[in-house]
Amino acid sequence: MTPRVTVGIAFRNPGRYFEPALKSVLLQTFTDWELILVDDGSSDESLTLARSLKDPRVRVYSDGLSKRLNARLNELVTLARAPYFFRMDADDIMHPERLERQLAELLRHGNDTVIGSSAYSIDSYSNIVGFRQCRNNLSGFAAHLSFIHPSVAAATEWFRRNPYSESFIFHRSQDAELWCRTAPHSKFINLPEPLLYYREAGVFSYENYLGSQLGLIFLLRTRFCQPRWRCFTGMAKGLGKVFSVSVFDAMGLGEMVVGRRFRRLTPEQRQRAEDGLTRILSCPPQDSTIRRDGCYQ
Repeated sequence: MTPRVTVGIAFRNPGRYFEPALKSVLLQTFTDWELILVDDGSSDESLTLARSLKDPRVRVYSDGLSKRLNARLNELVTLARAPYFFRMDADDIMHPERLERQLAELLRHGNDTVIGSSAYSIDSYSNIVGFRQCRNNLSGFAAHLSFIHPSVAAATEWFRRNPYSESFIFHRSQDAELWCRTAPHSKFINLPEPLLYYREAGVFSYENYLGSQLGLIFLLRTRFCQPRWRCFTGMAKGLGKVFSVSVFDAMGLGEMVVGRRFRRLTPEQRQRAEDGLTRILSCPPQDSTIRRDGCYQ
C-alpha cells in the first residue's frame, strides 16, 4: 500500500549523529511512512548502518558518487511514493510527534502550502541549549529566512513543481533560494511548537557559513536589485557579516555566531524538550533488526 508520508534523508559521513536521526523516524507516533535514505558518497560507516535497517518501510540508495545535497534532495522527491514529503537531515533529530502534527496541518491546507516548525537547538552531544522561533509571512529577499530547513514538509507534488536549484552557487543555500523563488505563489506556515531538535551549537563550520552567505549575496544581486540602493545595502551587509565572522572564527570564537540564533529555555520548556528527546536517546543502539518491543512501537 502507498504510505501517507515520505521522509527523505540524504547523507554524507554523518558519523555518530546518524543513529539518533534514524531512531527519531522509527519512533514517530505516526507510523504510516516510508523512509528513503540516499547516500552521497559516504566514506564512514553510515551506509552500513542504513543498510542494516530491516524495516520494510526503509529504502536505501547508493551510487558511490558525491553530487551535493541540492541534487540529492531532488532525487529524494523523485523517489517518493507518498503524497506528502518531509525533509530531514542526517544529523538532526525529529520530535516524536513531528509527522503526526505536521501532517494534520498539511491536510487542513491546500497543496501549495509548506509547513515548518520552531525547533530546539542542540549541541554536538545532543544537549538542549536553546529554542529557535520561526516567523511567518515573510516576503521578498526576507523569505530566505522562512524556515529551519530540516523542519519543512509539503505535498510531494509541490516539491516536484518547485525543485531545488542544483547550481553550485546554491550548494549551501538551496533552501533559501527555493523559498525566495516560491514565496509569491505558495503559503508558508511555521507551527509555534518545536518539532525538531536542530544540531547547530558546537558544530560551527566557517566553510559552510561562507558558502551559505555567498549564495545569499548572489541571490540578492540577481533577483532583488530593485531599487538598486537596497541591493547594494544588502550586499554590503552580507559582505560585512562574512568579514566579521571570519575574524571571530580566526580568534576561535565562531560559536558566538551560533549562540545569537537561539534563546534560552524556561525550566518548563526545557522539561518538555527533554521529555521528547529522552524517548529517542534512551532506546538501545540499533542492530541489524528493527525491534517491535516497547521501544520501537
